[in-house]
Amino acid sequence: MPDIHIHLLHPKLVHFPIAFFIGALGLEVISLVFKKENLHRAAVTLFVMAAFIAPLVVWSGLEEAEHLNLHHPVLGTHKRFALLTMWGSLAALPVLWVAHQRNQTAFRIVFLICLLIFAIFVTIAGHNGGRMVYEYGVGMEEQ
Repeated sequence: MPDIHIHLLHPKLVHFPIAFFIGALGLEVISLVFKKENLHRAAVTLFVMAAFIAPLVVWSGLEEAEHLNLHHPVLGTHKRFALLTMWGSLAALPVLWVAHQRNQTAFRIVFLICLLIFAIFVTIAGHNGGRMVYEYGVGMEEQ
């Protein structure tokens, strides 16, 4: 059986929650503007997918930081916003489900607020992850 290095998955997976959270926000805004229910359903699906993949992405990032014995100043902000995105979006799922069951209008408002918050959080996390790689060369192989 091959040796699995979970830390190597982080750079391969990290773009999914970024794209899913931001894409969900874009689809939800477009669905509200053009009154397209199918775009709203797509936004909900993307949000759920992002929330479910976030733990794997965070776990692989924590493993990568440990593997590299990383103690970088930007890592704190990157990690903090990644954890906020992950835990917040997972906690939002049952809240959104209850709101959806009780009142569709309230659900849409709460959902849009969640999308805005998590799109901001994941953008800050991603920006700081990118800074670590592109400004400081963290995780880059020695040439």
